[in-house]
Amino acid sequence: MPRRERPLESEDSPLLQFAGDLRRLRRRAGEPTYRELGRRTNYSAAALSEAVAGRRLPSLAVTVAFVRACDGDAGEWTERWRRLADAQPGDTPSPYVGLSAYQVDDADRFFGREALTDTLLALVDERPFAGVFGASGAGKSSLLRAGLAARTQRTPLVVTPGADPMAELAVAIGGLADEPADRVRDDLAADPEALRGWLAKASGDLLLVVDQFEESFTLCDDAARRWLVRALTSAAGPRSRVVVGVRADFYGHCARHPELVAALHRAQLLVGPMSAEEFRWAVTEPATRAGASLETALVARLVADVAGQPAALPLVSHTLAETWRRRRGLVLTLTGYEDVGGIRHALSRTAEQTFDELGEDDRAAARRLFLRLVVPGDGTADTKRRVRRSELDAEDALLDRLAAARLITIDRDSVELAHEALLHAWPRLVGWIDRDRDDLRAQHRISEATAVWEAHDHDPDTLLRGVRLEQAARLRERLNPRERAFLDAGSAAEQARTAAERRVTRRLRRLVAVLAALTVLLAGTAVAAATAQRSATRQRNEAVALRAVDTARGLLAARPQAAQVLALAAHRLAPSDQSRSMLVLAHAAATATTLGGGFATTPGRVAITYDPSAGSRQRLWRPDGDSWLPAAALEIGESFLYAVSADERHALYRSGPTSVLWDLSDPDHPRRTAVPARLPMADTLDRTGSLMSGVSGDHAALLWRTGDQAVRRLPATGVESTALLPDGSGVLLGRFSGGNHTLELWTLDGVRTATLLREPYRMYPSAGPDGLVAVTSEAGEAMVLDARDPSAVRVLARVDGLAHPTLAAFDPAGPAVVLSDPDRIELWDTGSATRLMSVDTQGLDLGIPRPDAGRVAVVGPRGALWQLDSDLPRVIREICAAPVTVDWDRYLPGTTPRQLCSD
Repeated sequence: MPRRERPLESEDSPLLQFAGDLRRLRRRAGEPTYRELGRRTNYSAAALSEAVAGRRLPSLAVTVAFVRACDGDAGEWTERWRRLADAQPGDTPSPYVGLSAYQVDDADRFFGREALTDTLLALVDERPFAGVFGASGAGKSSLLRAGLAARTQRTPLVVTPGADPMAELAVAIGGLADEPADRVRDDLAADPEALRGWLAKASGDLLLVVDQFEESFTLCDDAARRWLVRALTSAAGPRSRVVVGVRADFYGHCARHPELVAALHRAQLLVGPMSAEEFRWAVTEPATRAGASLETALVARLVADVAGQPAALPLVSHTLAETWRRRRGLVLTLTGYEDVGGIRHALSRTAEQTFDELGEDDRAAARRLFLRLVVPGDGTADTKRRVRRSELDAEDALLDRLAAARLITIDRDSVELAHEALLHAWPRLVGWIDRDRDDLRAQHRISEATAVWEAHDHDPDTLLRGVRLEQAARLRERLNPRERAFLDAGSAAEQARTAAERRVTRRLRRLVAVLAALTVLLAGTAVAAATAQRSATRQRNEAVALRAVDTARGLLAARPQAAQVLALAAHRLAPSDQSRSMLVLAHAAATATTLGGGFATTPGRVAITYDPSAGSRQRLWRPDGDSWLPAAALEIGESFLYAVSADERHALYRSGPTSVLWDLSDPDHPRRTAVPARLPMADTLDRTGSLMSGVSGDHAALLWRTGDQAVRRLPATGVESTALLPDGSGVLLGRFSGGNHTLELWTLDGVRTATLLREPYRMYPSAGPDGLVAVTSEAGEAMVLDARDPSAVRVLARVDGLAHPTLAAFDPAGPAVVLSDPDRIELWDTGSATRLMSVDTQGLDLGIPRPDAGRVAVVGPRGALWQLDSDLPRVIREICAAPVTVDWDRYLPGTTPRQLCSD
């Protein structure tokens, strides 16, 4: 007869009550023996008996198996287990910091970056100013704080720019130098070079670390950014070293400041992914120092899960912190790791569980809070935003709850996301951002404008007017009290201005009447008055038309049909570059098409779309007359589409440090070819996709063919960029040598045949058909060259004032090229060297241009395909093919209605 189970002494704790309820569940199931339960669950009888002993919380897997074997509700017990696991006391502090960066005080548990820290220390000793670049999540902040600042022999001072870098520096320096922050700020405001003197006063040998320097581009206005750049570059010297940490996708933004370019020359460190050995050391050693250990199976699983994810470190730390709470004794187990959802789901699960536990009002407040802590990307990835507590319409209790869940951090009077990993790991937040991206950009502009208004003592000249005020009023419910006051002031000013305009109009009418009465006596005066009136009428019409153009832009997303008619009315009233641009944009928006889950690139021989049923899959389509038929699916995993060959039979995808080439010759049976991991990221492909080029880590040009392990290394040094000629007969190299940037033509055998350009800035070439070459730069200049005769290169087009990155695309069927940046798209006829079209696309998120017979296809919001047409008469004919009406008095008040369409 089996021995009876030893009863629990009491159930006066949640853990003992949990064990008691498990025992009662077993009794209601007929009290099967533990050997029988082991047969049903595939767990040992000892493990199941231990689960109800009440000495420690069993794993979730054992609990669920026990409950199912006893015919219990697995879902109910899973939620109960999670609540109990969250409430378990932490007698030993976690050796992992979760989503937060390692701080100076965390140096005793910061491992894996010892070699990189030594390299950075040596760089700081050698150079007065240095930059640390890396992807979000690569560990830059931890390296700067727990690595550099903790190990330096100098006095460390760590700051982040925020929206007011002058105030941040003043507070930090004032605390170190024991001086009032207001005095420090006054000196810094008077002269940015005063920073050097204050650093010297604070310490005779100081290291200033400016972490998250990208905030100077996302949160600061132009004046604050210029001040910070000048202050930091002038402060760097023998006794005050300066190091900035910058997210890698803001490298181009740094290049726009000559002082930074000069200061960062040969003074840059790139933070890449850890090696496998460094990663093992980083995850195991903190636990070892705390007297704990990790199962070998857990370490192996972690290494496998983060392979190819260079920005996964905060997720690893968060997952290990959660796994620590579910450890068995002092051992972190694979079972505990799987219980929290692993790397991929731990952060999402924590965020979602915290959100689900909120009440309805707190959920709405949390949504507003999270969206206010985000800066939506414009050509770059989304970023987090540090916000002053006074800007947030949220209760302290909600902030404390989110901070306890390690989703946000609260510092003095500011709040920010715990880490940018939330921006892509939590599906709910990703969905919020995607749905409200345009409104978030508008809200961010309102917030900045409010700050300017307040900084200028409520100067009425800084208020919003016209269409921008109307668009801002639509977001009123999202705004905080300060921003609402800003809108109210703008509305009051607008009403006053409208009343003043009415008075002016009445005076003008009276003046016209007087002039009409005097025409009999003063004919010459009447002629002059008529001329003046015509001029005034023309100016009024131009102003009203421009306002209508702004209104049409605001209608693009929700009412594109109305937008194109209003743009046509504005163009009929007063033709201008703005009205022509808006006509083209509105017509493209009104005739936009989509396919599947939205286009991933502009379609041609095949179409590639997102698959709405799976985020790791894209769908191929093959043409069928004027429509498309679905073909095969591409299993792309975490990779993204990077380049397509000119013949559209090969597509190159990137995933972390690796590339994958897809052969799309047969859309029903695509074939995948892995690019060897030892090769760099491919810059370009030739027309057929059989030849690729890239730049090695030591700045050499490499060439390799699909499916061939052989790599050809050209004898050129200082290579910065490459571009294969479409026919694969040569390659363009952008090089830096002897203090100059050059664009050169080389044969595949490694012979330089010509130098096409010499410029003071780095160049990015694109090779087109018939000897055409497009060259873009981080300096905002783009050129189109005729290089058919390399000894006599002609400049066909030159465009200034562009933002980086600027893309170039050639029309394979005709002499045309498109140049596009995030704010503008231009189409050029290379045969006549004339510009056919220039469209202002600011804020519309249009990209991946493809020119074709006078039109430019672009992928717009939510993957829709827009067709920008340079033939304006054709655009107007197509608009007028349908009935067109406009409320003239509403949108173009005080002007004479014009006929929109000719008979």
